[in-house]
Amino acid sequence: MQVTCSQCSKAINIPDEKVPKDQAFNLTCPSCKTKNRVDQHLRQEEEEEDEGLEAMMMVTDEAFEEDEAPPIYEEGDKIALIMDPKNYDAIAQVLTDFGYKLETAKSPEHGAHKLKFFHYHVVMFHERFGGEELEDSALYKYVLNMPMSLRRKTFIALIGKEFKSTDNMEAFAYSVNQVINEKDFDKLDVILKKGISDNEIFYRIYRETMDVLGKV
Repeated sequence: MQVTCSQCSKAINIPDEKVPKDQAFNLTCPSCKTKNRVDQHLRQEEEEEDEGLEAMMMVTDEAFEEDEAPPIYEEGDKIALIMDPKNYDAIAQVLTDFGYKLETAKSPEHGAHKLKFFHYHVVMFHERFGGEELEDSALYKYVLNMPMSLRRKTFIALIGKEFKSTDNMEAFAYSVNQVINEKDFDKLDVILKKGISDNEIFYRIYRETMDVLGKV
């Protein structure tokens, strides 16, 4: 990240790994010794969340609102959204065993609509859900633009024929938490259990800190 001194306009480069996450900080200019308040990285995150909200508002199909009653869940229920008709039974069996209540969607647009109005703890969808290429999917476009405040609370798994299951770098490249190859469904319980557990551990400290600060 680059910061420009407010006094002498000197450009100061700060390695990204040195930038405190989720908080502003003071930086002393090495040239004129002026203390500069740095919060541009926070504004950038807010702008990204605003863009995500704009993308959410684009998903508006009144037909979905008319033909389904909102489900009723109890506090503490874990909810999963499955969008893979071919492999639904296998996925449903594993998630049911894990204690999740299940929902599905009729199409990529319907899936995006559901994500817009309800928080799911686990979301699993096939790269060809709805018969579309992934990059053309309204569902995938929505996932890419989800506000981080919601995204951090949702474990998303992408299923396909060519993925290398549990490859973290591949998952990162697709902006999901886990990629799963269809050929590995015989050990889906192990794959999902590890993925969900790792994700929970990764975000636990962050969520606990935000909860203490009253920001969750």
